[in-house]
Amino acid sequence: MALVGRANVGKSTLLNKMVGKKVSIVSNIPQTTRYQIRGILTDKEKGQIIFIDTPGLYASKDRLSKYLHLSLNKARDDADLIYYVVDVTRAPGAEEERLMRDLSRIKKPLVMVMNKMDKGQGFSAEFISAWQANTVDNGNLKFFIPVSGLAGTNIKELILVTYSLLPEGPMYYPEDTVTDFPKDLSAADIVREKLFAFLKDEIPHALTVVIDELEERKNKLLYIKATVLVNTASQRQIVIGKKAQNLKEVGTLAREELQELFKKRVFLEILVKAENRWRNDPEILEKLRFFD
Repeated sequence: MALVGRANVGKSTLLNKMVGKKVSIVSNIPQTTRYQIRGILTDKEKGQIIFIDTPGLYASKDRLSKYLHLSLNKARDDADLIYYVVDVTRAPGAEEERLMRDLSRIKKPLVMVMNKMDKGQGFSAEFISAWQANTVDNGNLKFFIPVSGLAGTNIKELILVTYSLLPEGPMYYPEDTVTDFPKDLSAADIVREKLFAFLKDEIPHALTVVIDELEERKNKLLYIKATVLVNTASQRQIVIGKKAQNLKEVGTLAREELQELFKKRVFLEILVKAENRWRNDPEILEKLRFFD
């Protein structure tokens, strides 16, 4: 099943809570999720659910954004069930209403997941009214479900509803698997998440991370070489910081999480390069595996 919605509605937080483990990075920066990330929940009695966390809808026309929209459409087409995740702290506007009309035409069961209810009812009534006003006979909507991905409110109920709506099928993954996301991309995303958290809004969309090397060396030490790509020399200096302090702190935070992920000691080397217009460079985007 696919989680779709606008940027920053909390899809990744919701996914992590449902599978019981962090499989998708979390940030307030739009376009944090750039890949289809699958989270896998297995219940021996009820079966297995494969959740697909998709990039949030975000208005931009560069090659990267076009890839993100293609990725979203593919996940939506492949899924048996759609979670339409909304943020009740933000009123639905014209972009949200266009998305509602688009989703209502999909011939698959859909659940509106009204997220961030830990902050109050917010605009939940407005979302229900907007859906009813922009669809014909509610489309294929089955439920409006209020949740909090952060606090865990109604997550068990949401999972039960999911099992009831999904068709029967084979189990695709072993019981102990929670994601099939490649390790090098996971490592890159962890570094990127720490950069976002540390730099906040200084370089919101201008950076990405490439893992150049990931190999085990002597004494079971995992060596990871990561390159941070930014657009300009000034952005490069912001990432590095005075006396490389920013990079040191980001490296420390990332290394701690990488050691937890790989269950071994990690030596993390981070380089920063100014690569103008990397978001539009097909060769770089292919290296980042944004093209199949």
